Amino acid sequence: MYPNPLIYCTCWDPWNLGPRRLIKTPQPPRKTSPVKPKLTPLPSASKKQNYVQPITKSVITPKMKIHLGKQEESNKLPNEVINVSPGYRLIRNREQVSVTLGDEIFERKKLLESEHMNKVNFSRTDIVTDLEEQISELTVIIEQMNRDHHSAQKLLSHEMDLRCAEMQQNFESKKRELEEAHAAQLCELEKNYKAALKAEKLAAQDKLEEMGKEYKYLKNMFHIYQDSIYDEMEDKWSKKKAEWEKDEKLEREKILLQQKHRITKKFELESEEEKKKLSDSYSAIFENFNQEKEELLKQHERDTLQLEELRKNKEVLEEELHAQALILESLNTTLYQTQMELQREKAMVANLEKALQSKLAEAEEKFQCTIQHLTEENILLRQKMIAKNEEIYDERSRKSTSVTIYEHNSEDGGSETQES
Repeated sequence: MYPNPLIYCTCWDPWNLGPRRLIKTPQPPRKTSPVKPKLTPLPSASKKQNYVQPITKSVITPKMKIHLGKQEESNKLPNEVINVSPGYRLIRNREQVSVTLGDEIFERKKLLESEHMNKVNFSRTDIVTDLEEQISELTVIIEQMNRDHHSAQKLLSHEMDLRCAEMQQNFESKKRELEEAHAAQLCELEKNYKAALKAEKLAAQDKLEEMGKEYKYLKNMFHIYQDSIYDEMEDKWSKKKAEWEKDEKLEREKILLQQKHRITKKFELESEEEKKKLSDSYSAIFENFNQEKEELLKQHERDTLQLEELRKNKEVLEEELHAQALILESLNTTLYQTQMELQREKAMVANLEKALQSKLAEAEEKFQCTIQHLTEENILLRQKMIAKNEEIYDERSRKSTSVTIYEHNSEDGGSETQES
């Protein structure tokens, strides 16, 4: 439901303000604000106030979603006029509601001036009741308007669906026509393109044949021109080559002569310098040779003295070696004897080990036999112990049964004596 637009209209004139002008509510804007209108209270009367203009508020119409094609038709719809009371007219259509107030409302009040003057201090409850009645009437009218609006909206939606279906059909038919026209144009373009291709291919083949002939002719001409240029270049090259060879020979001879003079001068200078160096080195070598000769003679004398000392030491060492050789021979004999003794002792030890092993085997056999005998004796002793324990248990059980029987008999005898 849309918000109920309310209009406040004063039909009460307690202060005798006289007739008022005809008031027409302005047309509401198309874009409505979401704020609900509020009722304004009555203005307070003062003695100095001569004229109070009634307060009116514009009616806010509900939002309507109408197709653009129907917008102009909705503006031309007929207005519905409702006379609520004399001097109070309500005009409405699908888009807006307007109210007009006339002088007839205020003429009734002139006849009752005396009564109204006595009721200056009238309570506001009557005003509120009047306003509530007006509000109820307006709400009924607005509900009727909303119903009309919903019915109109349904009709418009139905018309819009029909229009959409028609437009869809038109669109599909136009689409088919365009597709057929497009296909026909494509076929024509393909045919034209194929014909143009054939013509271009024929023209290209003709041009290729002409170009091939021209190419062969130009190729032959080029070979002829190439041969003539080659012969001319060979002649020129042979002449230039002979001239270059002559010039090169002359230059080489000049360069060789210059190098020969330079090399001879260098060789002479180097030979003189080498002669000087050789003479200087020969004199230095001769002096060094003499010095080394003297040193060698001195060393020879020293070496002879050392040789004599070494000979003496050699004789002493030979005597010591002879003595050590004798000692080694004696040690070898003793070593041989000890080795023989060791072999004998090893043989004795091996024999002893064999004897010990045989004795150990015999002892193990004896121990095993004794173990078997002992285990057998142990088994027999266990059997005897079990038999004795059984005998002792039987005797004890017999004794216990005899004792219990005796006690029972004694108890029976005591009871009989007591009864007697």
